[in-house]
This record gives sequence, C-alpha cells and structure tokens, in this order.
Amino acid sequence: MKNFLIADSENLHIIGLRHTLKKYVKTASLTVVNSKEELLNRLEKHKVEYLIIDPNNIFLFYEDDFKELRMNFPNCKIIILSHFKHKQTVSSFLHDNINGFISKDCQEQTIFDAIYKIENGERYLCPKTLNSLIDVLVLPALDADQKLTFREYEILKQIAQGNNGKSIASQLFISIHTFRTHRKNIMKKTGRHTTSELILYAIEKKMI
Repeated sequence: MKNFLIADSENLHIIGLRHTLKKYVKTASLTVVNSKEELLNRLEKHKVEYLIIDPNNIFLFYEDDFKELRMNFPNCKIIILSHFKHKQTVSSFLHDNINGFISKDCQEQTIFDAIYKIENGERYLCPKTLNSLIDVLVLPALDADQKLTFREYEILKQIAQGNNGKSIASQLFISIHTFRTHRKNIMKKTGRHTTSELILYAIEKKMI
C-alpha cells in the first residue's frame, strides 16, 4: 500500500487527483489536508510515502518550508502539483531536492509518468514546466561584478514592474524577511541604494 498525502484546497483538483491515483495505485491510502498545521501534524504522526502539494493553496506555506520538510521527513517523496504561474516556484525543485514538479494543466498520464520515474530513483519535471523554463534559464548578461542569482533576478523584475515587497513575497510564497534579504543583496550587487535606482537599473538592462 502506498500512503499519499494531498495538500491542496481546490476541491475539484483533489477529486480528480484522487481518481487518478486510485487508477494507478489500487491499494493507495489517500489523505487530504488544506492547511500547513494539518500537513505538519499528519507528517509527524503517520508514515507518508508521497506528499503531493500545491504550495499556493496552503495558507502560510512558504517556499522556505520545503527545506524544513526535506530535512525533517527525508524519506517522504515530495511532488509539487501547481499551476505554473510563476517561474520562480520551480527553484524549489532545482535547489531543495523536490522529487517532482507537475503543472496542474498537464494530462492524467503525467501523474503516472512522474510516479514511475520517482519510484525508480529519478526526479521528474513535466514537459509543460520544462518548456516554460527555457526563457528563464538564460538570463540577460550582467557585468561580472553584478551577477544576480535566479531568485534575485526575478525579484528585481517584479520590483521594476512596480510590485511592493508584500505583494512580491506573497506571489513567490516566501516570507517578507526573505524578500528583504534578497533586496539588500540586489542593491549591494548592483550598487543601487533605492527602489527608484533599482527600477532605472532594470530598465537600463532591458529587464522589463
């Protein structure tokens, strides 16, 4: 029996996912949670082999929390199943040893493919997500002393588009403290000291 934990709050997607998993794993045990508190409680008290989560639909769940999940529950396989709204969410897959990332608008077969590959020790990134990343992984050239990380680049783009810190943190599901740390590093690397100067810098580099 495979023990699946679904962390989401979109009922129609949960129903569809339940149906799909039952077809693939006949003896699957499926549990659904829709809050961070329920999620952590379930992981602590029960053996969970697969966590399938849409972090955008779990209140107060931040990208930083994936690091804690991986550290505290190393044997639980984690699959992010979410609409591909923000390219930066895939950084969790790339950096935090997430086992799979699937866009919610993929076909049912994608779930089967992901579980098969993960069961065989591989990581899985669905084709739609992979295609969307093509234009992200090649960033505009910056001066050697002004190299921005992937996360810093995406935050700078959002700042340049006029989004405030709270909005950016919410969209990237990171804490406001993490956002401020990134902004501080961006200012240091670019030699800019105000938001207005950052916007001008982004315009100069044709980032918007």
